[in-house]
Amino acid sequence: MKKSKMNVWLFILPGFIGVLLFYIIPFFMSLYYTFTKGVTDVQFIWFENFKDLVGNPTFELATKNTLKFILIGVPSVTLLSLFLSLLMSDKLYVFPRWAMLSPIIVPVASALMSWKTLFDNEGIINKIIQLFGWNTVDFLGGKHAMGFLIFIFIIKNMGYMLVIFTGAISSLEKEYKEAFLLDSNSKLKYSFKIVVPLITPIIFFVVIFSIINSFQMFREAYGLYENYPPSTAYLLQHFMNNNFLKLNYQRLSTAAFILVIEYPS
Repeated sequence: MKKSKMNVWLFILPGFIGVLLFYIIPFFMSLYYTFTKGVTDVQFIWFENFKDLVGNPTFELATKNTLKFILIGVPSVTLLSLFLSLLMSDKLYVFPRWAMLSPIIVPVASALMSWKTLFDNEGIINKIIQLFGWNTVDFLGGKHAMGFLIFIFIIKNMGYMLVIFTGAISSLEKEYKEAFLLDSNSKLKYSFKIVVPLITPIIFFVVIFSIINSFQMFREAYGLYENYPPSTAYLLQHFMNNNFLKLNYQRLSTAAFILVIEYPS
């Protein structure tokens, strides 16, 4: 019995050491930084870092843009993928799944080259616009930067969420549809009165997963604009990355904890 318990701990120990080194210890170090200032002459200032950060215009801009990105991008991905999955419910997976998943598995660098080829000031879309005698549109910069990032987010994630929804719909018992169609011949009512309520847990999962993926869009944002994008596309990840480069660990750690509080999921 003792030998069995020892074997269990030997299996657990490597994972526990990894979690301790890369998660638990850095967490408490970051917590320490949030209440201090200085590098060599460290002083405890308690909540002054939080007060300073909340009044910081750059942090406020990054928070506002990140909230805007999530509040527009996540519902758009969820609703579009749900709508398309309902349309495909009678012919599930006629369209190959690899094609639906391809936007999310294409390397970021390759995808950005394609986006720039299409939407840059001298890109294909603007060339077509010029053929009609219209002025070119700065899709990548200025006031269009946030909309362009949201567009990339939708294209990248919609296919993956579509696969999740179609999988959930295909798992429903056929008797539900047969019983409903005895009283009503409306497939629209069936979709909203039967299918949507039954897959509510999957919808919730897609929303949470989309929020997580929205924070990973920093790779695309950094690839397009590097550290300092247009003000409309300046996200919290830019703010944190710039403070990391400046070795401002106190502000970085404070921003990270505020981010955890605001987005606990």
